[in-house]
Amino acid sequence: MEHAPEPRVSVICPTYNRSRAILDTLASVTAQTVTDWEMLVVSDGSTDDTDDWVRHGARTDPRIRLLRTERHGHPSGPRNTALAEARGEFVAYLDHDDQWRADHLEVVLSLLEGGAELAATGFELRDPRGTLRAASQPYEMCWHPEFQVLGVVFEPSRVAHRRGLAERVGGWRAGAGLEDWDLWLRMTDAGARFTTVADRTTVLLDDSGTRRHRIPARHRLPLAVFDDPRAARSMLELLRSGRDAAAYRTAQLADTEEWLARLVADERFTRPLGWQGDPAAEIARARRSAPDLWPDLLVVRWGERYAVAQPLRCSTAEHAERVTSLVRRSQPRLFALLDAAAAECARTAGNLTGAGRR
Repeated sequence: MEHAPEPRVSVICPTYNRSRAILDTLASVTAQTVTDWEMLVVSDGSTDDTDDWVRHGARTDPRIRLLRTERHGHPSGPRNTALAEARGEFVAYLDHDDQWRADHLEVVLSLLEGGAELAATGFELRDPRGTLRAASQPYEMCWHPEFQVLGVVFEPSRVAHRRGLAERVGGWRAGAGLEDWDLWLRMTDAGARFTTVADRTTVLLDDSGTRRHRIPARHRLPLAVFDDPRAARSMLELLRSGRDAAAYRTAQLADTEEWLARLVADERFTRPLGWQGDPAAEIARARRSAPDLWPDLLVVRWGERYAVAQPLRCSTAEHAERVTSLVRRSQPRLFALLDAAAAECARTAGNLTGAGRR
């Protein structure tokens, strides 16, 4: 009896209580121009009829397989379950509320079979009614290990990699933070590099109800740290007032231009294949148009002290420390201004304390 050939790529799709809507995601895979795939849909203890709809899809196309796990409440466990079952040479991820353009697998497999370890594509962001909200730009597909430290960079539905790469760095990890940011960073630390294209082959759902919008920010990037909570509140009010916003913006842009020039000259810097634009100029232009340097500042306890800080949705304290260190190294002019403002606020708080004691 002949055995079916091994699939070239395993598509991993964790799901929970998606019901009939999962059929749209399945359809975007069955419509792929590449046909030698398997799709592992992992139901994370769904309590509705999601499993029945997946079974319906599997009866229509036997390349679809339903796997069921006990409830994890997090997609990392289901993804690891699927990795253990995957038979393809390559692995691609698809979240249950996202969809692919028909040539998505063709595009990522061309990168992987051309020697890439990790592949990522561009995206469209659409709301539940299908209205286009945003779309990736070519400069956003540039990559460098320092970009990977600082930001999420690529959502799972846009990424594919060689089988075994995730397991070699410990697999998907649950926790408080963005698990894809965590895994791509561990892959990067192990020496893996992204190859990217500007093609928008993925449609991501833009919906405030999705899990990504509910992930808490458990870690912080401190901009200034104080002994006196009044000094911290004064610094927060100063930054929110916009008094020195122009100076901060000028310093940040000068720092960013120098930082990007260094990264672009690094052999590890990746630009999307076929794109001949100027990444430093494009990224700097995007920074200049950003509406606010610090939209989410807050005052938090910092050990026995108090910090004015930005929330970070990374998974570990060690990662947050790396972000903080890299931001300070790459933004020296900006932090010189912040340090001067912090010293001013600390002096003011000290004078108020002294006045209160007289």
